[in-house]
Amino acid sequence: MTPPLARRALAELVGTALLVLAVVGSSARFHPQQAVQPVIDSANAAKPIAAFLVPEAPQALAMLSEAGVPSFRTPEACADAIAAALARRAPKPAAPTPAIGSGGVLDELEAYALLDRLGVPCSPAVALDATIAQPPALPFAYPVAVKVLSADIPHKTEAGGVALNVPDGDALVAAIKTMRATVQQRTGITLDRVLVAPMMFGIGEALIGYRVDREAGPLIMVAAGGVYTEIYRDRSLRLAPVDLPTAHAMIDEVKAFATLKGFRGKPAGDLDALAKAIVALSQLALQNDPVVAEAEVNPLIVRPDGVVAVDALVKTG
Repeated sequence: MTPPLARRALAELVGTALLVLAVVGSSARFHPQQAVQPVIDSANAAKPIAAFLVPEAPQALAMLSEAGVPSFRTPEACADAIAAALARRAPKPAAPTPAIGSGGVLDELEAYALLDRLGVPCSPAVALDATIAQPPALPFAYPVAVKVLSADIPHKTEAGGVALNVPDGDALVAAIKTMRATVQQRTGITLDRVLVAPMMFGIGEALIGYRVDREAGPLIMVAAGGVYTEIYRDRSLRLAPVDLPTAHAMIDEVKAFATLKGFRGKPAGDLDALAKAIVALSQLALQNDPVVAEAEVNPLIVRPDGVVAVDALVKTG
């Protein structure tokens, strides 16, 4: 193609396409001026143009680089750059970064109260004295989960502070007694209260988390929940707060959530409810009383008809 014809073709494409990729063959090596000058002349910041040269053509690449035209030696690098350019999202106004000081950790009931105010559904739960000797009357049925209730023990499992599928009142009293002894042995902390909640089951588990990054500001995350979170690092991250369409886009980016969409005939999880929970937690970016430095719900049980938080950790600023 002659230079005048190349210029006309590129001008037509630049006028209509979102991005134009000019692929230049062997003439880029043997006649660099004629081969790439039309590309340089057609470069337009409003309608980007890039070049991919085959084969290696150092002089042509230097000319394109000097003119500010993105140029590539390999198809892989070219494809990655174009994919990144097309996936770029328009920036949104950033939420002000809260001033984080030396705050504390909420116990789980306090964390549930905060989540409830935000609109994140939480499991029903009651606090019991850790020295209880008789089976208590509970506002929900067995089996139940028992967990330490202390702001000084944020990581309950490592402290021996979790018992699941407790079947009845006598087993509950025994589980609390054993838990109190184990926690004392492992942490040196005398356990005063425990949290008791009904066992919850669903289609799957998610993690939703919020934190204030010193450089980026408030962030919201959704990931595969439960034990899979740290294994697979399968997650999606955005600046907080987010809206409902953004929350659904985040869910679509987590590969593990394919199992929540009715995988192989299984019931589908309520992804709308999951998206609403993400949006609700992200509103911490706009909250000043208290200022929250970090919040994590893991797991958030995803059910066919909603979601429910069954564990939460909140650190205030």
